[in-house]
Amino acid sequence: MATATEGPQPPTYGVDRLWRGAAVAAVGLWVAWLAVPSQLLVVKHVVLYPAGDFFAAAAVLVGVRRYRPRAPSAWLLIAVGLVAFGIADLVYGLFQVVGVDPFPSLADVFYLAAYPLFALGLHVASTSRVPQGDRGGLIDASIITVTAGLFAFLLIANQYINDPEIPLAPTIVASAYPLADVLVLALAVRFLLAVQWRTPSLVMLALGLCLVLSGDVVYSVTDAFTTSGSTTGADALLMAGVLVMGLAGLHPTMTQLTTEPAEVRVPEYSVHRVVSLYLVSMVPVAVLAVQAVIGDVQNAWITIFALVLIVGLVLARFIDLAGQSRAATRRGAVLSRFTSAMLQHSGRADLLAVAAQTVAELAPAGRARVVDRGEGGVDEATQFAVPVEVGGEVTAWIVADREAATWRGVRDALGNVAGGLSVALERERLIEAQKASAASLAAQNAQLRELDRMKDQLVSSVSHELRTPLTSLGGYIEMMLEGEAGELTADQRHFAEVIDRNCRRLNRIIDDILFVARVDAGKLSLERAWVDVPTIAAASLETVRARAQQNEVAVTLTAPDPVPQVWADAGRLSQMFDNLLSNAVKFTPPGGTVDVEVRAEHDILLVVVQDTGMGIPQDEVAHLFERFFRTSTVGAVAGTGLGLSIVKSIVEVHDGTIAVSSTEGVGTTFNVQLPARERASAGTVELMEEHDER
Repeated sequence: MATATEGPQPPTYGVDRLWRGAAVAAVGLWVAWLAVPSQLLVVKHVVLYPAGDFFAAAAVLVGVRRYRPRAPSAWLLIAVGLVAFGIADLVYGLFQVVGVDPFPSLADVFYLAAYPLFALGLHVASTSRVPQGDRGGLIDASIITVTAGLFAFLLIANQYINDPEIPLAPTIVASAYPLADVLVLALAVRFLLAVQWRTPSLVMLALGLCLVLSGDVVYSVTDAFTTSGSTTGADALLMAGVLVMGLAGLHPTMTQLTTEPAEVRVPEYSVHRVVSLYLVSMVPVAVLAVQAVIGDVQNAWITIFALVLIVGLVLARFIDLAGQSRAATRRGAVLSRFTSAMLQHSGRADLLAVAAQTVAELAPAGRARVVDRGEGGVDEATQFAVPVEVGGEVTAWIVADREAATWRGVRDALGNVAGGLSVALERERLIEAQKASAASLAAQNAQLRELDRMKDQLVSSVSHELRTPLTSLGGYIEMMLEGEAGELTADQRHFAEVIDRNCRRLNRIIDDILFVARVDAGKLSLERAWVDVPTIAAASLETVRARAQQNEVAVTLTAPDPVPQVWADAGRLSQMFDNLLSNAVKFTPPGGTVDVEVRAEHDILLVVVQDTGMGIPQDEVAHLFERFFRTSTVGAVAGTGLGLSIVKSIVEVHDGTIAVSSTEGVGTTFNVQLPARERASAGTVELMEEHDER
């Protein structure tokens, strides 16, 4: 938010020390004046009393030079008023020293000149803070001022006007003092109703003005209604008020007197404030009632005039509040339409156009606009600007004339527009980023599919190309072992057998790779028939028994009768058992066991393969069926890591499930569940087979 520059601020420690020293000096000066006997006229009234005025003026001037407020003329006018007080007190003290007391005198000229200076300083402060003015605060201040003016006239000035023995000049001057107090009170109330009271400098300024006005009231009452002529109490109040005003101008927060607020402070109409204003407005009624009771008809017209003024002011206040309510309602409607438009429109240009139309409606006379990036900078000295940020970067500004943006609610409304525009532009940015990401992801997916196709083609081609020479090698090795090329020596036969085993192993690896490729391509075909699973398991057990005996591993099969047949591919189930049993025997140490159990449970055929092998670490069990995965416990045992992946594919293509549980150092258990069906008629079987093929 744009704010005016207040000038460089000195270190807090130095500021506190300066102000504390001045405060100590002010208190010491005031106490010294009280302590000096009245007989020492020169010291008390010519030296100390004017010194307090000049000290306060000097403190304000130092504060202006040190802190450089936004509108220094306000404080300078107050300082000149304090100097006028000092000159008046000096002249009055000299009169007391020579033993004369003229009225009116030159001192009264400077006294009366100080009050308009104070009032003008407060007026400058008010217009600096709120260039367009605060009608509500002015009306409230006027109500209080009229009431105070009524009391001033009836209790003080009237005493001089109704006394025929007092000449005209003293009457005019004596009546001017309460009027001057009322003038200062009016502008002070107007200003103080629109500021935050937490600012120390403003609190001290208000206190100082209250002390000065109280001193004037005490002085006037003492002079008009008593015969003692002692004005010590009034003088003490006046001197204290002047010193406090000087300390207010020296405090670091003195810049707040003229700092333009972020928003015009709308008076908070709490119950307390409403009741207070109501009671104040009823004072003329009470005074009129008292005048009627005591028969004071001569001054009743003054009270009636004040009552009419207050009634008019109250009516104006209600009209002002109604206008505020209508303006707030209109701003709310404009912001509501803006929110709906932000949801309906898309595209940066359209969103900026909607925001520009909205801010033009919100600011008086349309003195607000949207400045897009690249259209030039923003003059924060003469304009009010709210940044529109997208992704932490300012992409536009909501700009308004400073005077137009000062009025009630406008700045908050413009800030809401900036926030809503930021959200809408951020939404557009995210949508564009999402579209770009989707396009990039689609391109990457297409590339991956192409790579996958090329991989499958490569695997298929390589596998077929490898199978041809391997078949040829296998045939010639078989002929050599059968002696068709002559008798082989023992070493030659051993070498030929090694070559034969490795050729068979390569063939199995190629078969596994081709199997995986067919699964990925969705071309895995099944030749289903009614098969007896225990028979298939027994055949696979016999195949692996030789190797089990070689590794000193016991292999058993348990298959209680009857076990229902399943509609499956016998070759694929045989491949499943071969892989499971081969793994179990391979990873079971000598002396271990491999147990195979086939049993029926309701409509499920359960196959359990359990070994007492080395087991699998718990954090690796979840990866066991992944291709090419080998556990950390296999050591140097040969393998490709495709066997269990193939088993899982065979089980799933038969609509079954497979699960594994393992404990490292104890063993591993595989549980395969296949759907078991009653053997159907030939016609039903054919229908099932056709359905599976489709």
